[in-house]
Formats: sequence, structure tokens, C-alpha cells
Amino acid sequence: MILCFQSKPRRNNHRHRSNQALVIVTLLSLCVTLAQASIGDELPAFQYCLATCHCANLPSEYTVVGWSCTSNCNYYCQQTITDEIERLNLPVVQFYGKWPFKTVLGVQEFWSTMFSLGNLYVNYQSFRVIYREFKKLPKQKQNSASINTTVVESQILNWQSLVLLVVSCIGWCFSSIFHFRDTALTEVLDYFGAFAIILCNLNVIVVRYFKLYKLRFKSVLKLWQLSLIALYIYHLVRLFMDWDYTYNMNINVVLGLSAMILWFLHSFAIGRIYNKNINLVSNTITLVPYETNILQKLHLHNHKITRLRSRHKRLSLANSSHWIPYIPIFNNVILLCGLYLEINDFKPWKRLIDAHCLWHLLTIFPSYIWFDWNVWDVEMSIVTNTL
Repeated sequence: MILCFQSKPRRNNHRHRSNQALVIVTLLSLCVTLAQASIGDELPAFQYCLATCHCANLPSEYTVVGWSCTSNCNYYCQQTITDEIERLNLPVVQFYGKWPFKTVLGVQEFWSTMFSLGNLYVNYQSFRVIYREFKKLPKQKQNSASINTTVVESQILNWQSLVLLVVSCIGWCFSSIFHFRDTALTEVLDYFGAFAIILCNLNVIVVRYFKLYKLRFKSVLKLWQLSLIALYIYHLVRLFMDWDYTYNMNINVVLGLSAMILWFLHSFAIGRIYNKNINLVSNTITLVPYETNILQKLHLHNHKITRLRSRHKRLSLANSSHWIPYIPIFNNVILLCGLYLEINDFKPWKRLIDAHCLWHLLTIFPSYIWFDWNVWDVEMSIVTNTL
């Protein structure tokens, strides 16, 4: 039988007889399976390890977060087989379609969890930004008997962003939980949360680009959003009936790329409006707080601008603001790079960082700046009378 020693990430007891059988079985099985699909969980050596693995006295800190003797043995066998594969200079294989990550402090995918929490944090901060804008409507009611149509329409736009941010916070919570502890339930929550974020992002740009926030398009807006809800329900039902990873990936990519294209088109359109009204937007004080906030987040804040102005006399806040209309383009290019990593997966570096982990890292910056841009977009459109 296999010698299961006490592994460092788990302070539990394993009992085995000999490691020699594992080496022999691994060598024989890898010669066959690596040429096919490199599926680690189908290796006879892995199955043999599971069958002969026993544990006792699993520490409470692991049982609290869902670890059991069965999952602990599964983890131990994955790591043992992977150790042997690397020792033999053979390609690392996946188990159950996933890479064999090393746990850190009981966290199954440590860096993916950290980056998911980072996304949760920036989306929560962005929620506060949009919510402050949304609260302006009650103040308008106090100062005016009739609410300006433009104000109402701007609030409809802000509401779309608020919904997206609430869904994003929930989705990133699910992502953090899933990467913290991978189970069937947490995986389902992660996938459904991610799809909800993609749908809500598509909703925001469709409503903005096609002007569905206009009061005259109220019925069209309801029909569009009901169709999104129907699509989400269909997606859930289909996956419950047949959990198809390929279908899930394809529909997410199609909807995500569709939203990206619309963000590109909208960004170029805003750029044209901005440049056409450059004298107006450069001389109005209304946009200064919003533009300053964006430039500060881009580390082009005042003292740096002053320092640069001494070197280049023409550099000013207005000149720096010329780049603001195109921020969604930069953000989506970053997301495209992350999508490229996601599609072109690679084995985890040190069994800690893989392509999916880096994808979560790359999604932090766009959310950090995007919703400040959305607020600026609405205010700039109001100033130029193009909302």
C-alpha cells in the first residue's frame, strides 16, 4: 500500500505501507494516459492512492471550512502524484478538469481567492460612488416641484450601474468562496454569479448606447430586461439539466465580447462629442471634480501635473482630460488580455498561480476606474446636452 505521511498543509494522520508501488504504477499509467488526455483522476496510480488512503483526527480548522477525510485524501493523492510526475520531468496533469493547487492556510486556491476579494473591494467602493450620485434625485425633489427629465433619465442610467455593482459584489463573494473551498455547490454559485455579472454589464452598455434610459423607451427597456432575466433562467435550467462547460464558456464569451464591442463604440462616440464641445467642457466647473477624481486614480493628480507642466508647458488638466473618453477602450483591452489568458490556460506556477488567477488580477483595475468614468460620462453628456 502507499505510504501516506503527514502532509504539511494538513495536520492529520495518514497510514500506508510503501511508496514503491506508487512509483511503478505511476510510470506505467503515465505512458498510456499522457498521450491521450492527461486526465490525472483517471490515472491508476491516483485511483490506487485514493483506495489506500486513510486519515484520522482532521483538525477542526479544516472541518469548519468543509474539509473531510475524503477531500483531504483526494488533495493528498493529487499532490503526491504531481510530485512524482514533476520528479520524472513529465507534463503536469489536471484532476477532474482542474489543476492541482497547493493549499495555503487551508485556502484551496489562495491567490485566486485574494484577487477575488480585491475585485469585491473595488466593486463595493464603486457602489458607494454611484450611490452618492443616485441620492441626488431626492434633493432635486426638495428644490423643485417638477423633476427635470434629464435628471430622471440620468438616474435611470445610474440605477443600471447600481444593479450591476450589487450583482458584481455578490458574484465576487461567490468567486471568493469557490476558490477558498472548491465544492459542487460553490462551483455552481461561482458560475451563476459570473454569468449574472456578464448579463448586467451587457445591460448597462445596451441601455446607455441605445438610449433605452429615455422615458419614451420605457416599455422597450422593460422588454429588454425581461428578456435578460429569461435568458438567465434558461441558462440556469440548462446547466442544471446538463452541466456543459463548453456551452457555459461559449455563451459567456459571446455575451462578453458583444458588450466589449458596444463599449468600444460608445467610447468613440463620447470622444467625438467631447472633442466637438472641447471649449464648453474645458471651461465648465461642473466636470472638474469628476475629471480630477479620475485623473487622481490614474495617478495624474495635481502635484504630478504641476511637475510635468514645468517640463512640458502645454500639459494641463484639460490636456490630460483628453484621454478620459477612451478609458472604456483601455479597460476592455485589459479584459481582452485576461480573456486570452483564460482561453490559453497553463499549469500553475509553483502550484499557486495559473491563468485564471491572473484573469482575476487583471479585472481589478477596470472596476477601480470604470464607474467613476460612468458618472463622468453622464455629467459630460448633461453639460453638452447630448444625454
